[in-house]
Order: sequence, then C-alpha cells, then structure tokens
Amino acid sequence: MPTPATTLPVPLLPCLLGLVLLLGLPSSRAQGTQPVVDRRADEVKRCLQLRRDAPPVAVALAESLLREPDLAVEDEVKIYSCLGIAAGLAGDRTRAVEAGAQMERLVKEHPRLPAQFRARAYSQAGSVFHGAGQIHRAEAAYLHAQGLAAQLPAEEAALFQATTLTNIGLIHADYLDSPEVADGYYRKALAAAGSVGLEDPLILHNHALNLVRLGRTEEAMAVIDEGEALARRKQAQSVVDRLRAARAGLWIAQGRLAQARPLLDAAIKAQQDSVDKPGLAGSLAKLSTLQRLSGDYAGALETAKRAWSNVDGTPQPQKQREVLRAWMAAHAAQGQADDAMDVGARLHALEMQTLKEQRLELLADLQARSESAAAQRELATMRHQAQIRVLNDEKSTLLRRYGVALLVLLVLAGVGFGLLQRRKNRQLRKVSATDSLTGLRNRRAATEAMKAISSQRPVAGTRHVLFLIDIDHFKKVNDGFGHHAGDQVLVALARRLREIGRVDDVIARWGGEEFLMACADLTEAQACTVASRLHEALCEVHELAPRQQWPLTVSLGFAPFPFFDNAAGGWDYALRMADRALYAAKDRRNAWAGLWGRALPAGATLQALLEAPEEAVRGGAIELVASYAVERLPQVPATRAA
Repeated sequence: MPTPATTLPVPLLPCLLGLVLLLGLPSSRAQGTQPVVDRRADEVKRCLQLRRDAPPVAVALAESLLREPDLAVEDEVKIYSCLGIAAGLAGDRTRAVEAGAQMERLVKEHPRLPAQFRARAYSQAGSVFHGAGQIHRAEAAYLHAQGLAAQLPAEEAALFQATTLTNIGLIHADYLDSPEVADGYYRKALAAAGSVGLEDPLILHNHALNLVRLGRTEEAMAVIDEGEALARRKQAQSVVDRLRAARAGLWIAQGRLAQARPLLDAAIKAQQDSVDKPGLAGSLAKLSTLQRLSGDYAGALETAKRAWSNVDGTPQPQKQREVLRAWMAAHAAQGQADDAMDVGARLHALEMQTLKEQRLELLADLQARSESAAAQRELATMRHQAQIRVLNDEKSTLLRRYGVALLVLLVLAGVGFGLLQRRKNRQLRKVSATDSLTGLRNRRAATEAMKAISSQRPVAGTRHVLFLIDIDHFKKVNDGFGHHAGDQVLVALARRLREIGRVDDVIARWGGEEFLMACADLTEAQACTVASRLHEALCEVHELAPRQQWPLTVSLGFAPFPFFDNAAGGWDYALRMADRALYAAKDRRNAWAGLWGRALPAGATLQALLEAPEEAVRGGAIELVASYAVERLPQVPATRAA
C-alpha cells in the first residue's frame, strides 16, 4: 500500500504521493548485461534522491541518463520526473515543463503500461507542471491520474484521490486566491485519506494554513495541534517546523509576542539546518512582523530582506506575497515611503504576473485596480508626507519624528479600517444569504451554492444529489395552533437538518415549509440511505401547546446531478426531477422517493423526459426508488407541472 511522502524537507507542495514508488516498479525493456541494468537502476534512484537536495546535480545526471541507449520506458519516465522536479527547483521552468510533457507523451504512447504506473506518472507530471506554475496543465494531469486510479484497488485509489484533491486545493489557495474553494477540497482529501486509515500530516498542514487565510483562528489552531502531533509520530520534522511557525503567527496576531518568539527561533534554526527555504522564508516573515510590533524596525527590515532571499525567483507565490507584505510594513514603520512603494509595486507585479500566467489578464487588471485602490492612496499620502519631512528636516528633528509617527498611524488606521470594512461586508453577506427565521441559507444563497457544487466534478462512480423535504399537513399546524407554533416547527426541523448534515452539505429553506439539502459524491445506494435517515430523524412528536402534541411527518424526494451518466443536466434539472419524486412521496405522505437516471435513451430529450418520465421509468432508463412499494409515478396536476 502506498504511503505519502511525509518526510520530504522542501518544498511541501505540491504533494508527491507515489514518486518513491516509481523506484520499485520493474523496467520491462532493460537490455544488456545485468551489471549495466543494476548500475542504471542505481543511477535513476540517485537522481530521484538528489532532485531536491541538489537540483543542479540532479539535472546534469538526468540529462546524462537520457543520452544512454536502450532505455526502458519506465526508466525514461522516472528520469524525466527527476529532471522536471529538479529543473523547476533550479529555476528553469521551461525545461521543467518540457520534462512534464515528455512524461505525458511516453505514457500516452505506451497504453499497455500498468494502470498503477501510468497513474503515478500522470501524478508526477502534474507535480512538475504545478511547481513550474503551469496550473491548468497540472490540474488536467491530476484529474487524469485520478481517472486511472479508479482502475486500482479501492485502498490505493483512495490514496490517489486524497493526493489529487489536496493538490487541486493548493492550486485554488496559491494561484487562484480562492481559499473558500480550497477548504472544500482539503476536507474531501481528509475524508478520502481517513476512509483507508491514511494519516498524512501534509494534508493537515495545508488545511491549517488555509484556515489561517480564512481567518478561522480557533479551527486553525485545532488543526495545527492535530497535524503537529501526527507529524511527530511520523517523524516528519519539516512539517512540525512549519506548523510551529504557523502557531507562532497566530500568537503574533493575538499580541502574544513573548510566547511566539522562542517558537519562531526554534523553527528557523531547524529550517536552516534542513534547507527548507520556503518554510524558512515564511518563518522569517513572521519574525519580521514580530520585530516590527516590538519596536525593532531595523531588525524587522533586515529579517524581511533575508526572508526574500529564500524565495526570490522560486514558484512559491503564497510565500512570496507573505514576505513582501512584511517587507513593505517594515519600510513603512521607519517612514521610508519610497522604499515601501517599491516593495508594494513588486507585490503588485507578482500578483499580476500570476494572474496573467492563468490567462486572466483582464480580470487581473480589474481586480488589481479595485483591491489596491486604497493601498495606492495610502502610499501616495506617505510619499507626500515624506517630501514634507525632507523640506522641514533642518528645522526640527522633533517634527521629523512626529511625521514618521503620523505615517505609521495612517498605515495602521488604513489597515484597521480595511479590516473593519471587510468584517462589515462579511456580516452583510451573511445576513443577505440567511433565512431570518431558521438561520439556514435562503433560496438565493442556496442557488449560488448549488452552482458551486455543479462546477466540481463528482468522484468516479458517484454523483451529487439534491433532496427536497416537505412537511406533511403543515397548514393544520398554522390553522390549529397559530403561526407562532408553525414557526417553532420550522426552526426545530432546521436544527435537526444541521445536526444530521455534513460540514460541506448545502442546507437551505427553499420556501414555506419546504427545505433543500444537497450532498456531493453519493452513490444511488448512499442516496437512499441518506433519504431514509433524514426521514427517520425528522419525523418526531412536537408539543405545540400545553398537553397538545402534534406528530410531525415529512415527505422527501431526491434526484442526482448530472441526472444521466451520458448527458448534461445541471442542478436545476435535478431540482425539477426531485420535485417529481417529492410529489410521488406526497401522494402517500410520510414517505420518501427518488428518481435516478441510468442512461438517456436514444432519440429522447431531457425536456421530454422531464415532462413525462413515466415511460422512461417503465423502460428502465430512470430508476424509481422509494420507502414504500411503488411501481409508477402518479400523474402531476397541470398547475404543479407548470
């Protein structure tokens, strides 16, 4: 069973699950004497071992091996893997991308290679593209590897799934500035790893850093605790050091500078010894912030410059942004407006370049203009104040110091106002997306969430599933006990749905007494199980008035999206099919029913089947499942069908 590379010193991302295992696969075309074969195998293994500790040496060795005659396909793939990773770390992105492309070409030209080897080769090609900043090609390679992994035994397939989901999460976090989307991928990766008993501190490390970016401090600290304990058990010291630095960063944000300093010093010393340059850069950036907050402005500036020397010219956009922000703040603290503007311009150029590489030039321009407008005004004010100080420097040293202090206050006030504004905007978005009675998502917010789920490709063999839940005879509650009692029932049902649902499930009040729940990556059998559990958990007795009890029952309908394996059809189509299933359940009451598309019949259209699915159910193109014996769909009144 494969094990993830939890002890790799640098860099920690993208994940490289399966690379070491490439060493153990036999070469099917090796020719010549046995000593030649053994010697070549040793050289390939040495290349893979040197690719991180000594990238230039590994590049030269790989180039030499590629010139040898009669290379086996497996050996050639391994050599290109070594070359791609090493060239990327050495700063030669063009050569790295060429090596990744050669790996893909070899695998495509030799389809008889074992599925296990091909899956790992694509995963490694994705890692090469990822490290070189070729994000779209990396994601395509990762997904190709996951598709091939579906042919492997369930346990090994789950390991590939965990790695692929983690790497895609890293892409969203580091290159697409989408930590919310990345959070979903990390949680799925942890679930996949947990399903086979895999304990990987790298996934917890990446998840913790993403939670820090999202501002979820308490949750981030809990994941850091869990990840550090696991990394110590696995003897993954580089992961331990990075998590310790992340913990120190949270303490700095909380003002606990005295506690953070020894933790940072220990992490920095360990990262220097292990040559973990990206990790060292992040730790030094945090140390620079600590020094600035402690009043050591000169030390903060020198530390920030030292941090930059460890990531300058490397494919580490997240670390580079962290270091540049610390560097700019150190200049601002000393009143060095021009220098602060120069570093700010470098940060702006880095963000623009990252976006341009993803073919988002227009979006980059608009985003940079909107997000950096306040910062540009702030820096312009700093330049103006700096000129005033130069003109008045000979008059009074005290005035010069007051000017510097004023600049620092302006920066802090601007940052504080920005944080306050972001918090208010976040609160407004939350209020506008929440149903005022139940606290669940409202219809508009649920619609946006469903669109987001639709954009995520389901795990092989599964589909996303939409459930509609309707309270039976709800009008009797309002008529018999009053609308206040009806509101109590709705609030209680919403609370039960939150208790039952998973963290990433979409739960919303769809309208009136109708609720919606959407779950990602379910098989048909799992969807039936969820429907049964929901029905059982929601049907309970409520005391609506003293000694007056009302037995609540619900009817439930569900449908998957995509509805058919061989045809398009988004969540809105599944919603209408789930409504047909709900109507079938309401025909009986206190029941659940579901419609599950098998394959779109030849000549049929999605719209025609939506209007009259009965024939497709009889023909087996659509599976009708329910909690009761049902052989046909009831006729829908014209008003409901419309």
